Amino acid sequence: MNTVIEQLIDNYNPKNSEEVKNAIREITQSIVLIGLSRSDFFSKASFYGGTALRIFYGLNRYSEDLDFTLNMVDVSFSLEPYIESIRNVAKSYGIELNIEVRNKKIETPIESAFAKLSTYQTFISLNIDDKITKKLHKDEILKVKFEVDCTPSLGFNIESKWITDPELAAVNVLDIESLFAGKLHAILCRSYKGTVKGRDYYDFIFYINKRVKPNLQYLRNKLIESKKISENDEFNMDVLKNMLHERFNQIDFNQVRSDAQRFVMKNEDLSLYCKELFIDCINRM
Repeated sequence: MNTVIEQLIDNYNPKNSEEVKNAIREITQSIVLIGLSRSDFFSKASFYGGTALRIFYGLNRYSEDLDFTLNMVDVSFSLEPYIESIRNVAKSYGIELNIEVRNKKIETPIESAFAKLSTYQTFISLNIDDKITKKLHKDEILKVKFEVDCTPSLGFNIESKWITDPELAAVNVLDIESLFAGKLHAILCRSYKGTVKGRDYYDFIFYINKRVKPNLQYLRNKLIESKKISENDEFNMDVLKNMLHERFNQIDFNQVRSDAQRFVMKNEDLSLYCKELFIDCINRM
């Protein structure tokens, strides 16, 4: 029995199959980060996005993917040299991860890979308590995607953080001001096939409540890259607030609530999410 993994799952106190899968996903995310930390990956790249915000800054929602940015542009970067390190960490906990680097049919600046495991077979092999295993579907395949932006916008700041479970590992992470800038870029520029990614707006509230000021230089560089603004355009906090006003006036906040609620870790009432709330948040920036 792998008591380390079992204890980690027990710490989540899962009450249904979805909560079990979320616990397994987060443990797998940590294993990927530890494997990368045991290589030279974080001398070249840094962690960002919703999962970084959850692990290191206390965001109260699940996040599915691991997002990384190179610290400088390198179009020749590959994830292949780092896969074995991740597999070895997983094996040390009795977990067989199938990791596949995505073969790109179209040339893009993003390197992607998937870590996959059969949740039921994995936990049967670890002799994990039946009360957990019986909540899993026998054909369940859990996937954790991780991807690296090889041609990033620059201007972000980095700090060193530590993973503590299931073991210590050092991870370079964008600081919270740069993470906020990245989230504002997603809110302003993300196109999601006619729907809205409510998690972006949930995260926006998180940053506002933490009184975080965005890294405007980094945000400006990202907006230029996305052609939302040009090199010659003025960009400051007032311009940003006007852009957010325009965006929030276009949003269906019923969709925001519906999407965000699926990812909240602890019960939260999102019924007050509305345009007026988010306009008020702009005024608090």
